[in-house]
Amino acid sequence: MSATAHPLSAIGKVNTYSTATDSAVIAELAAAQEAAARFEAFSDAVAWEVGTTIRETFVATHPAASCVIHIELFNGAVLFSTAIGTAPAVGPDNWAWVRGKTNVVRKFGTSSLRKGREIAARGATPEQKGLGFPEFACHGGGFPIWLHNNPVAPIGVIVVSGLPELDDHQLIVDSLVKAQHLLHQ
Repeated sequence: MSATAHPLSAIGKVNTYSTATDSAVIAELAAAQEAAARFEAFSDAVAWEVGTTIRETFVATHPAASCVIHIELFNGAVLFSTAIGTAPAVGPDNWAWVRGKTNVVRKFGTSSLRKGREIAARGATPEQKGLGFPEFACHGGGFPIWLHNNPVAPIGVIVVSGLPELDDHQLIVDSLVKAQHLLHQ
């Protein structure tokens, strides 16, 4: 691991902003985060490390909460999937959100938070753009898996569902900072 901090760790936290007033700032941060979070390679071992890092970060920072963590490649391979908590805090609704956030990242190649904020900044709703729930979920918590040597399209998605949307997104980014040795410098 390099002695210098990864650029991702220097980017602001989206969960300190208001989605009502700072949509342009959130979109900029999300774009910067996505640009900085490029993996050297992505395998089942990398997915396991990322997924368990997200789980450990979640348990440490939200001990009384519940969520779902899911990592999937766009070839259909599910590499990590877990639920933390019990019903009714975690249930079928969470998995609908996972699927909707996955579909947003797959369709647009951006985080689900970024896509939702881009739509809101234009004064529209996802439904007005043909992106209605449950097929699509333009809310924070879906983050694209990019390889640094493949700038064409992401290869998969990391999803968190269960917290407010900015916190779902930030949990992924905070966990990627902890696992920054997996990212391209």
